[in-house]
Amino acid sequence: MTESAVRNWVRRHLAKVLGVAPDEIAFDRTLGHYGLDSVDAVLMAGEMEEALRIEIDPASFLQYENFEQMIAALESENALGETVA
Repeated sequence: MTESAVRNWVRRHLAKVLGVAPDEIAFDRTLGHYGLDSVDAVLMAGEMEEALRIEIDPASFLQYENFEQMIAALESENALGETVA
């Protein structure tokens, strides 16, 4: 799993949930910026885990200032290194 795969998934998922074009999703924003809450974070984390086969703590969506930091943290924790096929 690559960082760009995570970015693409997040962008497509948020665009679908919000009913906007994918290019309207900015990674320097938070879930709150898009009007989403902790319930949305839990749901998104579960879907992301299933789709990308990586483990994600839903709190990470709220812990970081923006998606950019969250994705970077996942990468540094080596969560994006290997996946289960």
